[in-house]
Amino acid sequence: MRTGRFCLTAAALGLLLIHVPAAAQTAASPDVRAWMSKQDGNGDGKLDRGEFHQAVVEAFFLRDKDKDGFLAIAELTEASPEALKAIKRKDDARISLQEYANALFKDFEAADADSDGLLTVEEIEVYRKRTR
Repeated sequence: MRTGRFCLTAAALGLLLIHVPAAAQTAASPDVRAWMSKQDGNGDGKLDRGEFHQAVVEAFFLRDKDKDGFLAIAELTEASPEALKAIKRKDDARISLQEYANALFKDFEAADADSDGLLTVEEIEVYRKRTR
């Protein structure tokens, strides 16, 4: 279910973070570094909320194969269980762009270990390992 998570376009990220310095935890995989580089519009090596939102929007429209403006819950492979629970509160099996973005921002918050509103490659890697 988490395949392609940060190729989310990975726009995303599963909640409940541990407050541990992320940089010392792990080396970043090439796919996460490449994704981050692509999404990092200002080149500061961090992903801010605006950059993350742009990645979420792009991911949504890439996944919307029939171009009806909705995704099926079954197609939402990169979201955490917590994000899926937030989406599944509605009775329908369709996900709007707003629902998709709201759910994935839960993951953003969870991955942001130092709560600075920015994601680093290291924070993403730590978060991915924690939620696998």
